[in-house]
Amino acid sequence: MVAVRQRVELLEKNKPRQERAKRTYEAILAAAGELLVEVGVERISTNLVAERAGITVPALYRYFPNKYAVLNALGAALMDKQNSVFQEWFEEYVGEGDPQLLLDNVYVLLKRTYDVTQKQTGGLEVVQALRAVAPLQEVRLASHRLVADQFALIVGELLERPVDDLVKTQARLTIDTGYALVEMALEDQSLPTEMLLHEGSRMMQLYWQDFLNHK
Repeated sequence: MVAVRQRVELLEKNKPRQERAKRTYEAILAAAGELLVEVGVERISTNLVAERAGITVPALYRYFPNKYAVLNALGAALMDKQNSVFQEWFEEYVGEGDPQLLLDNVYVLLKRTYDVTQKQTGGLEVVQALRAVAPLQEVRLASHRLVADQFALIVGELLERPVDDLVKTQARLTIDTGYALVEMALEDQSLPTEMLLHEGSRMMQLYWQDFLNHK
């Protein structure tokens, strides 16, 4: 784990409003993603990011106070994309309120989450940084909590169950298992991606099938 013990400022200084500022902001994030792949989270620095983005270090500091704030924004952007995948998947397969339709399409959710993560430059490295760097871990946890809370509400409504601690725990286990499967597929190239995601989805389906059968 990359240990950073002192309190680190993660908030962005300014959100870009004008088009030129937005382009600069996006260039900073794109540069950070590329450098995560090339040099890793320990060696990445604001100097390297600024140089790759084609701006000065003071220009970078107008938006971010340090490299961790840049990585935090990069991670938040990826988490937002993953969360959007979940929302779109739910809206597509909720059908006429039939939970079996969602259950039958768990693989689709895992594959789309895998695809959107792989598509982002440095997607795997961003995920690893969110897991390994202490100041960034809350971004990942907050995202997982958000999706798990949404899923718990879905379970409560579709299965006509109270959204109690048990349902919340089951939802969190499901969401974290899904992310773990996607991360495993990204990290371990010795495992066939399609097979891993299919088997992982089958495992998740078996977990929920019992609850569905006793609805």
